[in-house]
Amino acid sequence: MLHVFITKDHFLRCHEAALYGVRPSSLNQLAQVREGDTAYLYHRRAGALYGPYRCGGPVRYLGPELPAPVWEAAAAGSRREKFRYVVRLEAPREVFRSSVTQWYEAAAAAGVTLHPSDFVKRSVHTFLPTEGRRMAEALARLPRQTEMSFLGPVRPYPLGGRRAVGSASLEFILQYERLDEALLEFLLAREDTPLADEMEARPAFNQLRIDERGNRLDLLYASASALFVIELKRGRRDAEARRDIVRYELWARGRRAPLAAGLGLPTSRPRVTPVLVAAGGPPRPAECRVYDWHLREHPTRLAFTRVQ
Repeated sequence: MLHVFITKDHFLRCHEAALYGVRPSSLNQLAQVREGDTAYLYHRRAGALYGPYRCGGPVRYLGPELPAPVWEAAAAGSRREKFRYVVRLEAPREVFRSSVTQWYEAAAAAGVTLHPSDFVKRSVHTFLPTEGRRMAEALARLPRQTEMSFLGPVRPYPLGGRRAVGSASLEFILQYERLDEALLEFLLAREDTPLADEMEARPAFNQLRIDERGNRLDLLYASASALFVIELKRGRRDAEARRDIVRYELWARGRRAPLAAGLGLPTSRPRVTPVLVAAGGPPRPAECRVYDWHLREHPTRLAFTRVQ
């Protein structure tokens, strides 16, 4: 997979600490990041991208307190780091600089559509698997700028004992964080949960942009012949959620062939099924699958109940 990690002011600190982090509200944007993936750092203030980096290890939780802030404390006098979910970055001998213009040119050469909303008010942009491979090949052909004397020495921040984020660590994390929509989406996008077993499908992708304004589809699950378009709601299944899932379903139906190609599915025209996963509220009409979700306390794990 190919990722762009976006930072406004902390590029040098990310490089020197060999670390990239997000706030809890952006954790879902790291859901596709795995050990061995390729990443670039987009320094928004400089309008430049640096890389490639290798993602070394799983997404980790830094914990409730740190000996010293990695980037900056959440509030004056606080020891609680606001970027608490992190990815280790492993840099090659040379880190190259690319302009935003070069990235758009590489995307055009690779047949990949990029839009400014991919990098505005975002922490991470992840390419669909097959598009990411084509983009990586196009980036490898860019002219290399090797003068990076302003980059300081890499002093990796110690991650020993920091817990990998997943169902196995959920009980620990929930002592200090809320199970909000971002954490729920992260787990559902990475793991074979009881929801995946119930749907007879597996996680395929999340946070997929569907229009130029930057609206995004929460989750895609896939089987050999079907795509499941999933909308998550931490609260009630309200009218807004019902409108969203209908809009996402129509979008996916019109994009079945490129979606199947981008995800590497064996069929070019998968069946599209809308799914709403929420906590409480009136059910949606029967053409949409609806699930309630909750936590079972002993042991702490996610559970889902089919409503219709």
